[in-house]
Amino acid sequence: MGFLSWVGSVLAFVAGIWVLIKLFQKEGILKGILGFICMLYTFIWGWQKANDPELKLKTWMWIWTGAILLGIILNVIGMNSGG
Repeated sequence: MGFLSWVGSVLAFVAGIWVLIKLFQKEGILKGILGFICMLYTFIWGWQKANDPELKLKTWMWIWTGAILLGIILNVIGMNSGG
């Protein structure tokens, strides 16, 4: 399970950075810095803009969300199995 957890973390990181880059490009430096400081802002912004055809974020947001959920599930399984 450690490998899957690692893969989920890497996917979440890459997707988060991708959305953060789009946030900088679309909204400017101040909101980009806010998104860097608080990735929750970036996550919410990404879902709000997921259907924007110019940004093409829908797939990245699904990857990011799935990776977060995968990490949560694997951590719960790991805690319950005594590891």
